Amino acid sequence: MLPGGMMPVTQLVTMLRSSPPKSAAGLLMAMPAERLPIVAAAMRPADLVRIVPALKPEARRGLLQALEPAHLCAVFSGVPPREAAGLVPMLPTERLAPVVAGLSDGALAELLGGLAPDQRQRVESVADPRRERKVLGLRYGDAVSQALVRGNVHVAVYGDTVLVTKGRWRIAVAARHGDDGRVAVRDAEDTAYKVRADGALAVTDVAAAADVLQYTRETREAGRPLETVVWVDDRHDGHLMRALVSLLQ
Repeated sequence: MLPGGMMPVTQLVTMLRSSPPKSAAGLLMAMPAERLPIVAAAMRPADLVRIVPALKPEARRGLLQALEPAHLCAVFSGVPPREAAGLVPMLPTERLAPVVAGLSDGALAELLGGLAPDQRQRVESVADPRRERKVLGLRYGDAVSQALVRGNVHVAVYGDTVLVTKGRWRIAVAARHGDDGRVAVRDAEDTAYKVRADGALAVTDVAAAADVLQYTRETREAGRPLETVVWVDDRHDGHLMRALVSLLQ
């Protein structure tokens, strides 16, 4: 009899829980297929999160198919974003819907950011349209933060903005998707005031409105460092870093 074939479920789950991930994965892969749903249902989400990355692709697919929606959500939320992105193609679209619905906005944004276009489209097709604006905003903010990190500056989260540090300089950065600069400027200045930063940078994916640009110029002339910049993807990293550097002077 294969390991786990006749062992009581409680005892088997205890063994899985106490085994290293690779050993536990080996036990699951050796288990008769008909037992997998029963054992999976008895496992804690934390145990599944620990074991799933150690499974071979086909065994991982089999385990995901055996999980109830609540356990699936726990796995997608608990594994690193890159691992979660690799799990999406293993689920049929109809099983993705409850997973997506159970993810927080932040977790969904991270997941979407790591997916290939075809898989991103599958996830977006089952997501609640009412979440789109917030999730896109979170994705955009994360992408801008990653671009700043690529620019070799230290980035720390401050509420829904970030604080960039380079040497003795600190710049408050607000990235806002679908904004013409009004919200981004307000939020960047607000953070700069609260933390006494040396300047404020508003980042948007569309060009700032004319009155926002005028306000930015007048603010700089009044001695308060403020800049706006358009960033859409990594092709605009240079624009982003030049705007930041202009505030570090």
